[in-house]
Amino acid sequence: MKFLDKISNAKMAFKCLKEGEALLAAQNIEASDYDDQWLIESKDFKWSFPFFARAIKKGMDKLIVLEPQKPEVYCGIQADYANREYCEKNNISVVCFPTQGGAIFCNKGDMLLIFAHKNRVGEFQFLDFIKPRIVHYLKNVLPNSVIVTPNNDIEIDGRKVSGSTTASKFGSLLESIVIFGVNSSEHVNALGHKGKIREVAGLSDFGIDLTEFRTWLLDSIRHGYENHGIRRERRSKRRSKGRKNGSRDN
Repeated sequence: MKFLDKISNAKMAFKCLKEGEALLAAQNIEASDYDDQWLIESKDFKWSFPFFARAIKKGMDKLIVLEPQKPEVYCGIQADYANREYCEKNNISVVCFPTQGGAIFCNKGDMLLIFAHKNRVGEFQFLDFIKPRIVHYLKNVLPNSVIVTPNNDIEIDGRKVSGSTTASKFGSLLESIVIFGVNSSEHVNALGHKGKIREVAGLSDFGIDLTEFRTWLLDSIRHGYENHGIRRERRSKRRSKGRKNGSRDN
């Protein structure tokens, strides 16, 4: 990447964070108010940026569950991943996330989940935990459909309903997954020339109740994360007790 491009991207990232801080300030909220919450539900992506920045800086676990209320394109700080001309004509917001990355189109009914955490052995791995469970859920609800996971996606009968990715930033790992609840294939041109054009679908296309799915998904994540944290805490206490007794961990 050229030096001037790096400067431009850094300015864009800073702008994104300032916009997020302004949205919090308008509600008399500070990101530190949520330090004791590892799961935050949001309807405004920009509102979430200060939480990510603080989580990365402080080494905290933080899961943002975004549920957009209108058509939006989320892209990295390289703005060319979005087709801005098409978005302006169709009243689609373009929101730049302050990291590198591609672009996705989300609509009301979709969900975007991003988990920030320190990338250490033994830590809770969000995608490794939730993706197999989503597949298992779909197979139970749609026993006659073919559910596969090519690359980082989840497909039902050859149509993409979910995609995921990871990114490493300053010693932290960002694991993200988008789940399409509704069919927005008519807006595929909202993505720029670098965006992948392929057949997509929403869970509602297959008769899946989005409210029930959302409840199941968040309950599963909470249960898995909290149980993992309890086990990790118990292992830490056992190791501490062993050291006091003169034993050594292998």
